[in-house]
Amino acid sequence: MKSSLDRKILKVPFTLNTPKNWPCPTCQSGVLSIKGDYFHQNEIRNSRDHSNDAWDPDWVSYTFSCMFVCTNPRCKETVSCAGVGTVDQDYVTDEDGRVQPEYRDFFTPRYFEPHLRLIEIPEGCPESVSALLNESFKLFFCSPSAASNNVRMAIEELLTELKVRRFNLVEKQRRFISLHKRIELLPPRYAQLKELILAIKWLGNAGSHANGKITMDDVMDSYEMFEHVIEQIYMPKTKKLRALAKRVNKNKGPVKKIARSFI
Repeated sequence: MKSSLDRKILKVPFTLNTPKNWPCPTCQSGVLSIKGDYFHQNEIRNSRDHSNDAWDPDWVSYTFSCMFVCTNPRCKETVSCAGVGTVDQDYVTDEDGRVQPEYRDFFTPRYFEPHLRLIEIPEGCPESVSALLNESFKLFFCSPSAASNNVRMAIEELLTELKVRRFNLVEKQRRFISLHKRIELLPPRYAQLKELILAIKWLGNAGSHANGKITMDDVMDSYEMFEHVIEQIYMPKTKKLRALAKRVNKNKGPVKKIARSFI
């Protein structure tokens, strides 16, 4: 399954000359474009002193805020964004075709409101699960560890929605079952998903520990695996029906019974 997640768009800083094509969080069809003059940047206090003889432009650090607008004329959602910036050397081609170094401002977002939707969540996915995924999306740019922990909690909720028990009764007292054990208790029809869910759990565990080193790539690994899991659970019938619709449309009428045996 090809994931809807675009790692390069999420990880690489942007410049004002080359903004990112972040999908609109509301309509998902338009992309976000900087709205007019609604981009503001300022050097942070420790960056303003340029008097040091060894000072170099790449010592500069910014904070920025801006407003984006969706390019879809039927949507035109506005999205606020805040983050940090630096100055770094880039290379441009001049009129004579020579490659020349040039300093540019590069910006990295930390917050979006409304937040970006980083993977596709099927309509049938329970609110208890999707709410935690959306909370993870809010935290992704500013705290990968916290984002990863929310994905782990989403796994807990997913297992509950799949009727995997949360505790055992021991001498009339509830003893909660570990997440690892709950994954092992998944019904046989989800057996092919156990390995993926277990991997998501391990990444979530690392995000839960104070010394856990979780990167944006680690969180995106979790997102891609989670997207596949919930697609397999909540979208398989939809995919089959779409395939059937394509066959009917291609034939411009009923399909042969032998072609229907796949549903």
